[in-house]
Amino acid sequence: MIFGFSRELRLLKASEFKRVFDKAEIKVSDQNILILARKNQLDIPRIGLVIAKKNVKAAVSRNRIKRALRETFRHRQDSLKGLDYVVLARKGLGELDNRQLHSLLEKQWLRAQKKNSGVANKATTSSHSPDRARTPVD
Repeated sequence: MIFGFSRELRLLKASEFKRVFDKAEIKVSDQNILILARKNQLDIPRIGLVIAKKNVKAAVSRNRIKRALRETFRHRQDSLKGLDYVVLARKGLGELDNRQLHSLLEKQWLRAQKKNSGVANKATTSSHSPDRARTPVD
């Protein structure tokens, strides 16, 4: 298990962000954060961060949030495989202390993981369900 955060684990191009924004398959929302996700063709998860100055005023807070997001993502990357994630900060996220921030992020990653397994299960059951022959009703 590699816990690095290399360039391959990041969304870098606007087109990669747009792909997730346009057709997000998974949405995990909270008062302070929104996580969007979409399947990718890779066996690795990738993350893109949108921490707007409009929502988190202080640069120190924006950087702290980005560090926390990267760290929690890095630790959970094995359970988040095969998806591109875009994380958007909402107003108030910068006001959380580190303990609250890490707790919130862990909870949201867990929710995203559960939704991903739910989407995967739904896709496999619907695509592999046998066609039922209709029997005439007497």
